[in-house]
Amino acid sequence: MRPLFAIGLGVLATALVLEVVLQCLPVVSGLRMEDSSAAVPFNRYLPRQPYVYSHGWALANARRGMTNAQGYSNSADFQDGAAVLVAGDSFIESLMLDYADTVQGNLDLALGGKVYAAAGSGNGLADGLAMLRYYQPRLHPRTVVLFVDAGNLNELLAPAQRGHSYFVVSGQAVSVVHNPYVESKVKRLVAHSALARYVYYNLKLSDWLLSKLQNSKPAGAAGAVPAGAREAALEFYLTQLRQAGGAATRIIFLVDGERNVLYEPGRAQPQWHGDNRSVFMERARQHGYALVDMQPVFAQHWAVRRERMDFLPMDGHWNKVAHGLAAQQLLPLLATAPTPSPAAAGN
Repeated sequence: MRPLFAIGLGVLATALVLEVVLQCLPVVSGLRMEDSSAAVPFNRYLPRQPYVYSHGWALANARRGMTNAQGYSNSADFQDGAAVLVAGDSFIESLMLDYADTVQGNLDLALGGKVYAAAGSGNGLADGLAMLRYYQPRLHPRTVVLFVDAGNLNELLAPAQRGHSYFVVSGQAVSVVHNPYVESKVKRLVAHSALARYVYYNLKLSDWLLSKLQNSKPAGAAGAVPAGAREAALEFYLTQLRQAGGAATRIIFLVDGERNVLYEPGRAQPQWHGDNRSVFMERARQHGYALVDMQPVFAQHWAVRRERMDFLPMDGHWNKVAHGLAAQQLLPLLATAPTPSPAAAGN
């Protein structure tokens, strides 16, 4: 028993030393989320919440920030009469960047203000639809820019994590289901530990274990997607977006490209599955939406500058180069966006 007791004391002492050291370092703070519900069916953080971001075991690219009054990072507080609302997932949330380096920061500077961002990690197309329905009558944005990446299409019909929504296709009927988030008291307590946050956020131990479990499942264990379900969900989504935006709001899609394929042609695996990317863009254009395809932009930039547009191989999120390029592509479209009439804005 004595050797086991001594080992236990040693482990405890090591953990305490690590806790003290990590409390002094820029370990990811984690962000507490607001509870979601049918009334507010999308995720956002607690307002005015300071946060720390860093990446990996070495705590690289450390950043500090604070959420705005609505619970979003890298955005000014929302006000009615928005020029642009940029919505998306962690690419737009951009915890790894300073505000001035984000697409919304670039647009805000160029347009003289009233550019806001509503984005959260893990957001999908159904979440973007829910946010547009919620914020359009509150902000009356002249333009909404919706960011779309590979995960949004690859996981279009996958059940959503807590705090998110997803599409359910049953025959010819499509609906949106929300999986509510309620903060766990245990999570709130454990989050005080820098060591626990380091293991969870920086080392991503839980993600690694989950990937191992998924890889161990037999192929097809998750079940096949019904034929035509993707097309039905996209048709529903694009039609509902038009209704949610109304005549007063113009919607522009900002579509991510295949950056890793540019860096390692012939070796890198595409992020987009199958024809998801081409099908989405084709359907969006058929519905009359404006669209910015970043693939040719990234390809040209890489060919000329050989400058990466993300943090790969460690992190696939856009860096400030990609955000700047996206803002350049969006600005000409925003300059031609129609100005809503007072009657339309008041609806």
